[in-house]
Amino acid sequence: MNQLKSLRKKRNISQADIADKLGIKPAAVSKYETGRVPLSEDSIEKLCKMLNVTADELLGLTDSKNTESSMPSKIVGQIYPASVTMEDYLCTLLNTIARQKKQMNQTVRNLYSCGIPTSTIARVTAINEQEILKLLNSAKN
Repeated sequence: MNQLKSLRKKRNISQADIADKLGIKPAAVSKYETGRVPLSEDSIEKLCKMLNVTADELLGLTDSKNTESSMPSKIVGQIYPASVTMEDYLCTLLNTIARQKKQMNQTVRNLYSCGIPTSTIARVTAINEQEILKLLNSAKN
């Protein structure tokens, strides 16, 4: 879990002070502290400056005595909640990607069935036209 609460208390900073500097409500700071809401990259950056700590220290990945981290503090540009294991986070991420791919494939088929040329679909979806043709051919079989 992140160390926001303990770092904040050590420095005698209130949730309201942090909320004010981050431009959020104090209740959101509480959610950050409990791990119910993951810290955004922007919030991490601001909090590190405010508390004079590294991101790894803030996120509880290292302490000030131990600067070696067992895992990176950034994962694909997003910080996963402390209450979730790395394995669960990655499984959720992969499942989300698979669902989005299925939705994109269905969108491509729908656009094609509406008479939209594959060249236009390729430009709009950033999918190679050959891949679109392969997808459409596999749908026929």
